[in-house]
Amino acid sequence: MKNIVTIQTPEYVQVPFETAGIVSRGIAKLVDFLVLSVILVPSSLISFAFLAMGDDPQNTELSILAALFFFITAALPLLYFVCLEYWMNGQTIGKKVLGLRVIHDRGGKASFSAVFLRNLLQLADLFPGFYVSGMIAIFLHREEKRIGDMIAGTLVVMEREKHQVLHFQASPLFLNEREVEILQRLSPISPEQYLMLESFLRRRNELLSQVRSSIAEQLIKKWWPEIETKAGCEEEFLEKVYLYLRKNIYPVHLPKIIPALIIGK
Repeated sequence: MKNIVTIQTPEYVQVPFETAGIVSRGIAKLVDFLVLSVILVPSSLISFAFLAMGDDPQNTELSILAALFFFITAALPLLYFVCLEYWMNGQTIGKKVLGLRVIHDRGGKASFSAVFLRNLLQLADLFPGFYVSGMIAIFLHREEKRIGDMIAGTLVVMEREKHQVLHFQASPLFLNEREVEILQRLSPISPEQYLMLESFLRRRNELLSQVRSSIAEQLIKKWWPEIETKAGCEEEFLEKVYLYLRKNIYPVHLPKIIPALIIGK
């Protein structure tokens, strides 16, 4: 089941996001550890070789070099997660594969200090007791945050697919004054309902004509029972509602909208 949260940005803009759950985050972490193992195994062997050679008390320089190399190897997991999440805009290799991203819980890119803090606290996951506590925190928290995310003010969300498009089939990409006036009077819908509306408009071509017409009618009756539309115009009304909400309530740039007038060209 999807968990949708609404983030209010500093500009007081509300943006809906789907949070990443335990399973997707766990798989992403597994991928990252597999990548890390490719780096850590040889570097660990080199570290132990340096330590073995550094046992000679007469060779101070070699002892210092061995200790330094061992410290770098031990710090590699933290460096991996911090550097990649910061420079890859909230993603590691595992998160990119699973379509996850770390963001600030007020929207936008997480700062370096926030990324460092959340990953520093996640080192506790190396201990079974703390790992279980982290999983319980994700399960119980409304925004599926672990303890590190709560303290750092970050959130792990599912990333929207950049190649997604939404074909309008009855409406242009603008609303006239009369339409705006009517749409402003509609009862507001939740972020979950907004994403449900978007999903229907994006996937309706996969449905039989009678089924999609029935769904459109049911959505209008359930969300705006006071509205009466002409028979066969339900989807056009929903397109206009979606366009209004996207421009005024949930301003996002994905999925790309293809206007009705250019379909088939």
